[in-house]
Amino acid sequence: MSNMLPRLLLAMLCCLAFAPSAFAQASPALEYRVRIEGPKELVGMLQDGLNIIRWQHDPDMSTELLERLVDEAVREARQAVATEGYFSAQVVASIDRGRQPWTVVLKIEPGPRTRVSQLDLRFTGPAADDESARDLLQRIRRGWSLRRGELFRQASWDEAKEQAVRELASWRYAAARVAASEALIDPGAASAALSVEIQSGPAFHFGAVEVIGAQRYPEQLVRNLSPVNRGDVYEREKLLVYQRRLQETGYFASARVDVEPDPVQAESAPVRVAVIEGNSQNVEAGIGYSTDTGARLELRYADVDLLDSAWRLRTVLRLDQKFQNLQLDFDSPPRSDGSWNNLFARARQSDIQNESTSELAFGVAHNWGLERTPSALTLSAHIEEQRVAGDLADHRNALYVGYRHTFRRTDDPVSPRSGYLGTVEVGGAPGAVATRSFTRAVGSLSVFVPLGRRDDLALRSQLGTVFADTRQGIPSSFLFRTGGDQTVRGYAFESIGVRQGDAVVGGRYLAFGSVEYIRWIGDAWGLAAFVDAGDAWDESKAFKAAWGYGMGARFRTPIGPIR
Repeated sequence: MSNMLPRLLLAMLCCLAFAPSAFAQASPALEYRVRIEGPKELVGMLQDGLNIIRWQHDPDMSTELLERLVDEAVREARQAVATEGYFSAQVVASIDRGRQPWTVVLKIEPGPRTRVSQLDLRFTGPAADDESARDLLQRIRRGWSLRRGELFRQASWDEAKEQAVRELASWRYAAARVAASEALIDPGAASAALSVEIQSGPAFHFGAVEVIGAQRYPEQLVRNLSPVNRGDVYEREKLLVYQRRLQETGYFASARVDVEPDPVQAESAPVRVAVIEGNSQNVEAGIGYSTDTGARLELRYADVDLLDSAWRLRTVLRLDQKFQNLQLDFDSPPRSDGSWNNLFARARQSDIQNESTSELAFGVAHNWGLERTPSALTLSAHIEEQRVAGDLADHRNALYVGYRHTFRRTDDPVSPRSGYLGTVEVGGAPGAVATRSFTRAVGSLSVFVPLGRRDDLALRSQLGTVFADTRQGIPSSFLFRTGGDQTVRGYAFESIGVRQGDAVVGGRYLAFGSVEYIRWIGDAWGLAAFVDAGDAWDESKAFKAAWGYGMGARFRTPIGPIR
């Protein structure tokens, strides 16, 4: 008994010794909230980036840790607002302990915002002495986005350098890089003196095409689609066109084409093509709406490896308020020169401006070129039944031979700002194989002119003529009407043409032109003003232009602008 008493007393003393730490561990964490006072745009940025806000609900928060976070918040806030051009900002922090929970108050007085006072943009390396690169260097200088007098932001500074390097590296100088850059800030004068040196690196030429990922299809099929010739001067646009062509074949779920910007391999840079083959058969369904043709239902089926031959079968059923169309296409695998053959059959019914037509067409085409609408030689047969305003049916047919040439030179294959693109089509049907002998010629041209960094001018035109004694007997698909969102805006779809009773039918002549000015607001959105004029007529002296004008929004997307 006497031995147990000391042991009990020792156990009680140990419990009392450890009790304060146990009580301390059980005490609740320090709670606080943060209030930031300053310009709205800066407050929003700081609320997303300060550690004191991220740690707000930490279960181990203490007074000592909070005080350290407050001191850190002052430094973080000064650094953050400096990236927005405020280099003389005053930041004061305090803790209001008189409220529960405690309140941390961060006051921001940004001061004057820094503007660019000087810019020294230099090019070094072979491009500096390359006469053929002179226009490109001048374009980069004109397009430099952070000009004298503009507000300085770190993001804008980084973006301007990246854009300049990206543009120089788009042609010949794939290894272009920023060799040196400096932004000298004078907080007292709220000014920034910028200096950039862009090193071009050596001139690049395309080497051999290296294919990765082809399994079902031979590598030669991938090479056949290439617009790149070994020894050609490097152009990024050719790689983008190559990549697009691979994806549009339907053979591949994805494709990536690039070159390694290694100066050591500049004389013959390998073109690396990485593909992932897709399913050979696909079914798609979709609905849509167009202001020209109304609501639309579309069903598609494709087999891009028909009978394991790499021939491609495509079927499309499209139903809308003006057209009902079923089309079948058989495309051959691309040849070594990039060309391919196409067999097609089409059944179409339309009801436009009180003219109702039913058409059967089938034919063959030999295609080549890099555009979505390729150059082609075509032989096609057309059988048509036409009814105008409910009159008796008029039957027409033609065996048509045609040639189409597509040309393009633009700065971007998807959303061009400078350059031109167009098509020229000629063809005809002799009287022995047509209800009316005729010859047809159509030309279209689009020109893109950049007026500034955010201002573009787009010019479009189209001229067409059918050489024949009369339009009677010529299938309507070879005659002309205009009007609608893609031509003369403000008029109903194909409502401009030849009046025949209560209907509007196609004529033998077409003239259309459009001028559109676009002011881009940010990288994606733009505001456009346009003037359109056009007419489709049947007598050589009967031209009378219909005018359309207005304004609208524009939106850039990865697949092209939406208007």
